[in-house]
Amino acid sequence: DLFCHRRVFARSHFVPRAEPSRGDQTVGKTMSKPLSALALAVVTGCLGAAAHAECPPPSSILATLDELDLAAAARTQAFDLQPPKTLYERATDKPGKVIVKNDGKLGQAVLLTDLPIEALWMAVNDEDHYAQDGYLPVLHSEVIDGIPRGEERVLFQYFKRAGVGRWWVDRVEMSQELFLESDTMLWELRWWDLMETRTLESLPADRAQELTRLGLSPIRASRGAWLMIPLDTECTLVEYVTYSDPGGFLSFAQILGAGRVIRDTLEGVERLAREHIPEPHADARFVRPDGIAIDAP
Repeated sequence: DLFCHRRVFARSHFVPRAEPSRGDQTVGKTMSKPLSALALAVVTGCLGAAAHAECPPPSSILATLDELDLAAAARTQAFDLQPPKTLYERATDKPGKVIVKNDGKLGQAVLLTDLPIEALWMAVNDEDHYAQDGYLPVLHSEVIDGIPRGEERVLFQYFKRAGVGRWWVDRVEMSQELFLESDTMLWELRWWDLMETRTLESLPADRAQELTRLGLSPIRASRGAWLMIPLDTECTLVEYVTYSDPGGFLSFAQILGAGRVIRDTLEGVERLAREHIPEPHADARFVRPDGIAIDAP
């Protein structure tokens, strides 16, 4: 049990850890001899079963959610949607699995993950690295106005998959009021498009040329929100809602593909939190929704 706890904690925690002991290094390296069946069972059992050991039981999580004013979030205020209790229940039963509900242009998803909220919040606000190593399903992501990772900024992105490609400009904003009124339990990042005032000609020349080369058209509408809830020091519930109207005709295959994009987005943010955020960020400043700095690794 101690062996399992030590390795899983080191693997899931976003704070840089000390060098592993010689015994741990032996397990991590490629061995000249194959692992015995018993050793393989121990290692895979620890990594698989204990990956989400830090999360409270489902009944406790659902009770915590019931105590929060979840209807104050943008999902209800902007989209007129009630808190997705069925998605919460399914997510708590399957930690680590993204649960998606897709209805054409409107999509929702929930993920229960064994990562601290600070790591996930830093990841979702690190838009300049979305396209790095294919973390998120975008070809380009760049803050073009405001301070990267700041409380408010303007984001330029473009995307292409299965023959469908669009570009867009969004205003991104942290919900300070919601954060404070919930006693720091509701961490929300919301966005809405600025496409009524943004044209190809309004973009820098090199960006406009790239969009033309790729044959990308502007999106018709885009808005949505991330909502993160800390359930324990090593457990966070992530909720995502998005409305996206790319314009033009949507085929059935493309509608189905939208659900895959939503799943890839949440999985990408989780991977970004595990792999990229633990790296040194000496030149980056991350903040909570109330503007207070978060210490980056």
